[in-house]
Amino acid sequence: MKKIYFISGFPRAGNTVLASILNQNPKIKTTALSILPEVILQLDNIKKTHLYKNFPDEKSFDNLIENTFTNYYDQWDAEYIIERGEWITPYNLHLLQKYFKNNEIKIVILVRDILDILASILEVCKNNPEFYINKEYEDSDKSTVIFGPEEEKAEIIMHKNSYVYSILYSINHLLKEDIFKNYIFVEYDDLVSKPEDTLKNIYSFLDIKHFKHDFDNIKLFKANGVEYDDTIFGGDMHTITTGKIKKHTSNPIVSQRVINKYSGLEMWRKSTEKEQLFGQKENEELEESYRESQRQTKERTKPLASFSKDLQESIHKRTYNKRKDHATDISYENEKVKK
Repeated sequence: MKKIYFISGFPRAGNTVLASILNQNPKIKTTALSILPEVILQLDNIKKTHLYKNFPDEKSFDNLIENTFTNYYDQWDAEYIIERGEWITPYNLHLLQKYFKNNEIKIVILVRDILDILASILEVCKNNPEFYINKEYEDSDKSTVIFGPEEEKAEIIMHKNSYVYSILYSINHLLKEDIFKNYIFVEYDDLVSKPEDTLKNIYSFLDIKHFKHDFDNIKLFKANGVEYDDTIFGGDMHTITTGKIKKHTSNPIVSQRVINKYSGLEMWRKSTEKEQLFGQKENEELEESYRESQRQTKERTKPLASFSKDLQESIHKRTYNKRKDHATDISYENEKVKK
C-alpha cells in the first residue's frame, strides 16, 4: 500500500525544484500543486446540504472522503506519494486530521525570506506583462493609488487575502496554537546551497531509505505524464533552471518602505516561544485581519483577478469559506479532544 506524505509552504520557495529532485527516486512520485484540498473541502461541504441532512449516513460518507487520497493516486506507480498542497492552512489541516486520521500525517513546509519571495514574484511580473499580478494592478482604481507600480504590486502580492499572506498566517497559527507537531521546515537557501544534507533530512523525517540524487541534472517537473500549464497565470510560475541546482536571486527595485514593512516576518526561525518574531501585537493584528476577512466574506462581489474565472471561484471558496468555518469548527474539534 502506498504511503502518502505532504509538502506545503510558500510559493517561490523551491517547491518545483524539490519535487523534480525527489522524482529522481523511482520509489517516489511528488505531485504538482494538488486539487485534493479543494476536493476534500467540497465533499465535506456536502454535509451542509439538505439532501445529506435528510439522510445523514455519516459513516458511509466519511468512508468515501477518507478513501479519496488512495483512489486518486491508485494509478501512480510509486511506493511513496508526496502530495503538494495547501495543507497547513488551519481549516485544511483540520480536514486532513479528520479524514486522514488512519494514516501518519507528515508535512514538509518550504519556507524562504519573505522579501526574497516578494522579489521573485516581482521579477515574474517584470518578465511577463500578462501575469495576473500585473492584470490586477492594471484593473485597480488608479485614483486610489499612492505609490509607484512596483510598490503597488508588492502590496497586491502581500495583501491579506493573498497566497503568500495565507501561508504566513498559517505558519504563525501552526506555531502559536501547537495543534500539530509532525512537520519540518525546509529553507530554500539550504535546499539550493546544500541539497544533499537537506534531502537527507527530508528522507529521515519521512522515514524513507536515502537515495543518491543527481543535483547536476535537474529536469523540468512532470508527474504522471502531465506538465504544468502556466498560461492561466500569464507567466512562468513553475519553470525551473535545468541542469545543476543553484540559487536564483531576484533584484527588483523596491522602496525602502516595502523593505521595512516586510522584513523580519520569518517567525519559524524562532528558537523559543519568547523569541518568536511575531509578538503579541503582531499576532493580534493578524487575528484581527482574519476576523475582518470573515466579516467581509458576504460583502465581496469582485472576484480575485489572480486567476481565471473558475480558479477565482475556487480560491474565493478556499480563502473565505474555510476561514469563515475555521474558528467554529476548530474550536469544536479541540474541545472534543480536551474532553
